Amino acid sequence: MVDVTNASPESAPDATAAAVTEPATDTAAALPDEAQVLAYLKADPMLLARHPQALETLEVAHAAGSAVSLIERQVELLRGKNQRLEARLEKLIDNARANEQRADKMLKLSLNLIRAPSLAAIAVALRTAMRDDFDVDDVFLGLNSAIYKRHDIDGIVPVTPDGAIARAYDNFLRTRLIECGPIDAERAKLLFPKTDATILSAAVVPLEKDKHLGFIALGSREAERFQPRQGKLFLEMTAELVSAAVRTRMN
Repeated sequence: MVDVTNASPESAPDATAAAVTEPATDTAAALPDEAQVLAYLKADPMLLARHPQALETLEVAHAAGSAVSLIERQVELLRGKNQRLEARLEKLIDNARANEQRADKMLKLSLNLIRAPSLAAIAVALRTAMRDDFDVDDVFLGLNSAIYKRHDIDGIVPVTPDGAIARAYDNFLRTRLIECGPIDAERAKLLFPKTDATILSAAVVPLEKDKHLGFIALGSREAERFQPRQGKLFLEMTAELVSAAVRTRMN
């Protein structure tokens, strides 16, 4: 029979110490946070491919309040992305088609201006192309009176330094910068006196900016047709074609 009354304290198990040294397990603390999960998935993008069953069990809250599986949510997101890409592609195709049509019209205008036998024919070719191919309601073709001294050609107006047109467009004639936007009734009457349409917007473009050959103005009954921030490439190309044709027939 063993006498436990004389057993030394060292020989007895220390329950308190055991309880103190026993590591506490906190399930929440052991789980990774969202940033760690996202980082892990980015580092191993094939994880869910190796565990497809996870896609079927994970649920994502839908905007309508119902829950869908992660794979259904991915399909929904991909479908939306595909629709947006298709819309962008369709817009690019439309723009490309419009640019191709515009290029064909510019080529037609170029040929008509080159083949025009006289200044009068140039004015007619320009007016016809703008009306039929570019939906411009009226056209003004003004030439610097120091260079162009005739007054007998219909559709071509000599612009004199002290004339009403020069006074109305003094800032334009000084800067020689393209002006696009709304046009008031007084200016519209100066540039387009013979039109039956009410011209609400116009583009005013210099001919040979450095040599002050003159300028053209394209008028539209649509107030939004010509706007200050619109592209200027078409207008610049038209002005260059007209300038070249006019110079050829004036020489």
